[in-house]
Amino acid sequence: MSDGEPVEIRRFVGAEAGEAELRQWHELYIVERKRDFPGFPLQPFPHFAAVWRDPRFMDLGPRHAWGAYAGDELLGFGSVVYPDRQLLDWAIVRVVVGAAHRSRGIGIALLREIVADARSRGRLTFVNDQVRLGSVGDRWAREMGFANVLSNRWQMLHVLDVDPALWDVPVPAGFRFEQWSDAAPDDLVAEFARARNAIGDAPTGGSSYEHREWTVERVRRNEADVRETGDEMRHVVAVHEETGALAALTGMLLRPGRVDLCWQQDTAVVERFRGHGLGRAVKAAMMRWLLAEFPDLERVVTNNAADNAHMLRVNEQVGYVYYADIGMFEASVEQVGTALRMSAAIPGPRAASESEDELV
Repeated sequence: MSDGEPVEIRRFVGAEAGEAELRQWHELYIVERKRDFPGFPLQPFPHFAAVWRDPRFMDLGPRHAWGAYAGDELLGFGSVVYPDRQLLDWAIVRVVVGAAHRSRGIGIALLREIVADARSRGRLTFVNDQVRLGSVGDRWAREMGFANVLSNRWQMLHVLDVDPALWDVPVPAGFRFEQWSDAAPDDLVAEFARARNAIGDAPTGGSSYEHREWTVERVRRNEADVRETGDEMRHVVAVHEETGALAALTGMLLRPGRVDLCWQQDTAVVERFRGHGLGRAVKAAMMRWLLAEFPDLERVVTNNAADNAHMLRVNEQVGYVYYADIGMFEASVEQVGTALRMSAAIPGPRAASESEDELV
């Protein structure tokens, strides 16, 4: 397309989108993901389409989205997710613009739509937790009023590159291991909820995120949410045999059609049981379990606060290697609105039916 061709911002409703349009979105996602996150696993189209056709984003809450088009060509897209179980003042934002179309105000126009939408829903805080530090997205986010409030280190386990002997970790004396898919056993669920609160010790930097208490009710609701998405959650836990207390846990998320890849979830060791090597042991047990059932598994991805030296070291002990440092960026909706007003002189597309005043 030529730079003079008009650009239109259109609301995107995945549930109503045809396959051709969804494939356009997937192609842009693939190109830009490869550019910004080289070597990172990519969603195959069937899974991508299923996620975008769902009006909810996983178990977080509803998602709204917009595309920037020149005729029928997709140049970029933006989305916002509104958590509706916790973090009720948050709006989780993503903006993606094709590299060939950057510096034309397209990202700004998409962000204006997101600001207007978030304001209409009374949200106060924008969050983006997938900004690669030092990237074009990092610089643009700062220009739009965002600040990096927490640096996370993403690590990746390449199964074929790891000596399986790293996972031959014995169960520490005085403990036994239990494992399950889907739902915690009734006789362990209360202890499981209590142990999950140990994750509250994980660093949150300057983020507004607050660890919310895990209860039996929350555990069961979370399990139901995961089932509803079609995903599968697995857990390995360590039980202290003398007291019956649940001492450590680790979780892994598997998604339909992705037997090559899975995502590490929370790993936590209850404070009074630290120092026994339980974190490493439950992670190793999880890898043995997964590989026994999914021999084609290729990679596991995890992330932790960059200053959580202990957990990063535990990950290295079971085969994870450094991938990238990723920033969690936050800004108030009003801060972003101010940045947009300051950028109003930058020419850019906007929805035909809305004035700049309404958008910013």
